[in-house]
Amino acid sequence: MEAATEKILEKALGDKVDIDGDEVTIKGDNGEEATIGGGQWSDSELARKIPEFKKGKIISSIKTDDNVTISLEDVKAEDVKPYLEEIKKAYPEDSYGSEADEVLMYSGSGEDNISAAIYFASEDGTLIITVTKTK
Repeated sequence: MEAATEKILEKALGDKVDIDGDEVTIKGDNGEEATIGGGQWSDSELARKIPEFKKGKIISSIKTDDNVTISLEDVKAEDVKPYLEEIKKAYPEDSYGSEADEVLMYSGSGEDNISAAIYFASEDGTLIITVTKTK
């Protein structure tokens, strides 16, 4: 079944597709890879640059060489605020933050040309965490 799905995706995307369990890796002609998976915290080097958020439910994790984005649902505001403080301490440079109505956002950079960003919508309990290696 995985092999058939890979062939369909390769025809649709024009790239090399590899399915391994709940992870799909797409390799472009330029050598860049994107891995999409769900249900667990990313094992990428960039994901290890921030503390793991252990509340809520991970719905997707997307990683490339320069970026990891983890999306969660069923997250509560009282769980996000202490996590946000940890991110602010680790990534205080060039920071921007906003909290209005039911949306909280923060982005900042730190050592090793790494930046982190958080977007939280309390209305639906969605949290998106992104870590990027800047050039």
